[in-house]
Amino acid sequence: MMVVDAGFDPLRSAYACDLLHQHVDRQTMKLTKDFKIPLTQSMSAFIISDSLGVLGPAEIFVAFSGEGPIDQVTGCTLSHLSGPVLAFRSPCKLPTDVQRFTAVYRPELRHLTDCIVMSASAAECRQSPASFLAGGDYDGDTATIISDPLLVEPFIQADDNIANIPAGFEEQNFEKELVKGDHFLEQLSGAGEEALIRNYQTFLLGAVMDDKNTGMCRFPIGYDDVY
Repeated sequence: MMVVDAGFDPLRSAYACDLLHQHVDRQTMKLTKDFKIPLTQSMSAFIISDSLGVLGPAEIFVAFSGEGPIDQVTGCTLSHLSGPVLAFRSPCKLPTDVQRFTAVYRPELRHLTDCIVMSASAAECRQSPASFLAGGDYDGDTATIISDPLLVEPFIQADDNIANIPAGFEEQNFEKELVKGDHFLEQLSGAGEEALIRNYQTFLLGAVMDDKNTGMCRFPIGYDDVY
């Protein structure tokens, strides 16, 4: 605006045109990055386990302590969710990270409100339902529930086997070396400063030793940057 006020026309001035281009680019990136699609028929809450064992593997229980969401069909306030829903945790990396459940009402669980109750039956569940949601568990993880029929009805459940680790995956892609602390210190006993630094760096920087990660880590040190 200062350049325009000074009389420079972006149509005739390359400098003013470049500033305008940068401004539009920044605003476009900001709007794109912050863009969110509102979804009224959704909610997020903590996941807890069904300690009473009244839920099936594909069932969840969600009740509300106060005024719940509005039913989009009847316009009435809901006291609990009912019917098919989708559940997921962010970030989603596998097709199985989004799961289809049936929200049911169980009077035995009515004291559990404003949370998502999932089955924890070892006899009925092949694995914890929460674990399918990007490796979720019941120690404070949250999940998002979507009950909008436009998204729930056409959803196709992915095969559970996709979530399994392929046989030999860890052996083929990871190198494991277990070193006890006392053994590590014993090996360095009497070593010179150069050997100490080299061994410390091996453990501290081992995660970025792969060539694929070289140059991707940025460490600001105050007066300059080291890559």
